[in-house]
Amino acid sequence: MAIAGSTDLGVEANLRGSRPALRVAIDQLPELRSLSVAQDVVEIGAALSLSEVERRLEGRIPLLDAVFPQFASRLIRNGATIGGNLGTGSPIGDLAPALLALDASVVLVSTAGERVVPLVDYFTGYRASVRAPGELIARIRVPLPLAGTTAFHKIAKRRYDDISSVAVAFAVEVVAGRVERAAIGLGGVAATPVRAPEAEALLVGADWTADGVAAAAAALAATGTPIDDHRASAAYRRAMLGQALPRLVAERPGG
Repeated sequence: MAIAGSTDLGVEANLRGSRPALRVAIDQLPELRSLSVAQDVVEIGAALSLSEVERRLEGRIPLLDAVFPQFASRLIRNGATIGGNLGTGSPIGDLAPALLALDASVVLVSTAGERVVPLVDYFTGYRASVRAPGELIARIRVPLPLAGTTAFHKIAKRRYDDISSVAVAFAVEVVAGRVERAAIGLGGVAATPVRAPEAEALLVGADWTADGVAAAAAALAATGTPIDDHRASAAYRRAMLGQALPRLVAERPGG
């Protein structure tokens, strides 16, 4: 088992006594620790800790800046990595919804070479992905330019240092009071992190007002297949989805 950060495995070891027979730490491999900014893309090494990513990006991706303070504690962010977060494939991880909203892709590497997979196509089921045996996540690509209006709504029993019941990430371009493009990433409402294509389609061309986004808000509330569990009921999750867009318009009336 390849390990980068080991924040998830540490919990499994502590609570369930998990002890993989073979563990290889890859978080210090130079090939997985790069960060570059070009005119049309930001590439982030999969083994950089979240604290390192936050520091080295220097505010270039505001949506990630909104996620970082709500991602566990600073101690966890000092060890947790983007590659590890996506590698475990949890449907309630906070980074995946934001990266989905950013139209990110993952660069997978193996002895056969590299391939690039859009994150929207990466997850195939509960904690499952297209990553083949022998492949590692090398980098995450975020295309530029970024949308002008971004936000991350995390609904949890405790806002900080807790797992999301629902996570909603927005990347919306509003021009002269009308939506020109929209991407919405969701966590906690399906077996995998997902986009909200119907809500996105209804947003494009809509006025950036409470009435203008009403149809998209209703579609967003119907997205996914939320379940009842110890964190929240399915009805509560749908209610939070339905409120997310009106809340964003209220918070950012000019887009």
